[in-house]
Amino acid sequence: MAIREFSPEGRPRAKIAFVGEEPSAADLNRFRERGFQCEPSTPDQLGNPAYAAQLDAVIWTQDGNKLNALPRQLGSVVPRLLDYDVRVYIRLAADKDQTDTPRKLVVNALLESTNPVANLRSDEWQTIPTNDRERERGFLLPCVYIFDTASSWVDIAALVCDRPASSSPKTDLVFDEKVLLDRFGPDGHNERVILLKRAFWNCSELRLTLLDGGMSGAPVFKAYASAEAGLVQRGSTGAYPHLFFVKIGPRKKIIDEYDKYCGHIFEYVPFHLGPRLRRDRCNLGSTLGILVGDFVDGSESLITCARGGRCGHAIANLFDKTLGGWRKQDYVDDKRTLSAFLEEKWQVEGQSQLIELPAVRIPLTQNLCADTNIEPLKEIFDELAKTAPKVAPAHGDMHATNVLVRHGDAILIDFEKLEQHYPLTYDPASLEGGLLVEGFIEDLKKGKLTLTELVQLIEPLYEESALQSGQTTFCRPGDPAEWFYNAVNQIRTLSWSAEQQPGQYALTLALCLIRKGCNPHADLQVNEPNMSRAIAFFFGQKILRSMAKAKARRPSKHKHQSGDAGQ
Repeated sequence: MAIREFSPEGRPRAKIAFVGEEPSAADLNRFRERGFQCEPSTPDQLGNPAYAAQLDAVIWTQDGNKLNALPRQLGSVVPRLLDYDVRVYIRLAADKDQTDTPRKLVVNALLESTNPVANLRSDEWQTIPTNDRERERGFLLPCVYIFDTASSWVDIAALVCDRPASSSPKTDLVFDEKVLLDRFGPDGHNERVILLKRAFWNCSELRLTLLDGGMSGAPVFKAYASAEAGLVQRGSTGAYPHLFFVKIGPRKKIIDEYDKYCGHIFEYVPFHLGPRLRRDRCNLGSTLGILVGDFVDGSESLITCARGGRCGHAIANLFDKTLGGWRKQDYVDDKRTLSAFLEEKWQVEGQSQLIELPAVRIPLTQNLCADTNIEPLKEIFDELAKTAPKVAPAHGDMHATNVLVRHGDAILIDFEKLEQHYPLTYDPASLEGGLLVEGFIEDLKKGKLTLTELVQLIEPLYEESALQSGQTTFCRPGDPAEWFYNAVNQIRTLSWSAEQQPGQYALTLALCLIRKGCNPHADLQVNEPNMSRAIAFFFGQKILRSMAKAKARRPSKHKHQSGDAGQ
């Protein structure tokens, strides 16, 4: 079922259960005249999955004489109801002493169990951990909605009936659950299964294949979904399946990415240059969520395209057409410096701790005579990046496997880390870094290049002179890294105009390379991926050291006297 705030598709289940107080006959008619069946229920009934699958909503009234009873019951029942897309509405009891005790008991119980809650007061919302907060005053269903004691049955009926649930989950949907268990393990498995059965409620069979390359905690699957009998004419081999992508992850991450699709992708990225989200199949559960969209078929990764010498047009298309609607909105933000914008990139994601090289990668970088201490590198960056940047919406995670190429068009995927206002130099620098760390894996694996040979081949690209605006750096035709030189030159040619001050692209690239070099993902700490990440770190710190030396060599009378943003 679609996230109801945005999409009205789907058939309502049209059955509402009342736990505790039941409305009068006149008030019940408010629901019935909208086509809803009404019936009393109990917590034990709500715990039955078959029963929950037929419900649209539960309206639960707190007993004023037993205030603690409802909070105790919520923890075990509510998550299952939300997983089945049953909206849960709570009517608070009026306290005889006119205190907030009834509300506090319910709200605290819900927040402690990490259930999504709507209609919270601002001070209640502030108590939710930052990483778990959905939009303040948001109403992303399914969730638990709290009605104040002053709410009348007329108001309740209007709100509940205007937000119906979707069709019931397809309980007999055929698919291999082992694919989910192999990737995620048993924790949360039942919720993932229900999310899939809700998303593909009109399908008979689903075939899932895990896609490589994702490291965000929200893996992506290729899904072949066969429509159930009656929707399409069945051929001799059965219903022809439609190809989707499916992304399952934490509820908050899915909501954030869904918002980014709706706010930035649909309006600004041309329809044929980005994946089309199927909003009627996107769902939320109690702790997880699912995104479903049309799969980008018949494409190749930018790395494959680049290594085949075909990437020039695709890279131009990426920045001029695919991202044109964003990048042509650029402006100079004179209130924040480049270093302030990119401060979090020096930190472990979601923490204030500085990034660091994984222990297994340190010997490789030291053999290249690299400085492995992050703090002095950050100090150099902060000192040199005190300039105001051009900013615009940015993808925020443009590694090379997030760009697909089809017939010369660059198609962008995975918008989880999209930034609304971000330095214009970040996406191209991130892409260049991604091509470096991912583009030579097979060469290293097959022994065509050693770590030292690769460093020597591409080192001219990272000399101080090569990173000055307008420069192009070439290698000998036929060299194993010729494809990389061609791709990098194309990226940089399109990126010099993104600088507000000279050196901003080089600084951004240095940080991107250092961050990629510090990526601690377990899959990147072995063999060739570990080597390519060490190389990235080496060139990142080399760029910063070279820029610091160049600044020190300049006569003081030529130094930029006030590069700080806002000065």
